[in-house]
Amino acid sequence: MDRDLLYQMLDIESPSDFQYFENLSDLLECDEHIEYDDLYFIFKDVNKENLSQLVHDYFEELSDFIPGDAAELFVLLEKIKLSLMGMLKSADEENVIATFTEEINRFRIWYSTDSSVICTSLDGNGEEDVPLRDALALSRLEGLDGDKYSYDFSKCLDYSLDEYIMSFGDIISAAE
Repeated sequence: MDRDLLYQMLDIESPSDFQYFENLSDLLECDEHIEYDDLYFIFKDVNKENLSQLVHDYFEELSDFIPGDAAELFVLLEKIKLSLMGMLKSADEENVIATFTEEINRFRIWYSTDSSVICTSLDGNGEEDVPLRDALALSRLEGLDGDKYSYDFSKCLDYSLDEYIMSFGDIISAAE
């Protein structure tokens, strides 16, 4: 996907327009290839504090749709959220934005295409192997009187996460 198509998909005209929850969700839920340089071009110029809030809000919304028996997935997504937000706290350094861009893109690919969740219909309609994005969408639909499923998240829990240091104050600020 070239930069113009990316901007069109994100409904922005320039990186400074990347400031809404929908911009981040459209980006993270896209399963098309996006060039690193195009993502970096957006993230280097976007307001880092606002981006940190968008990351926080996006992951908070995701957590609302994680089934109650998937504590390991909840913890994993919480660690990913804190890691991404921690990078943005140090975003004045150019190499940190480069690392953030790599990590958000790696998460996006894993979340929308590479992860594997077995969703078994409780109505006896079989099972599907879908990415985490789609499994959480099914979980959302359950709340709207959709079909009921059991979820096996075990295959998607192997997401490797680099450790980024956040100060205790930063963790408290992120939680508030």
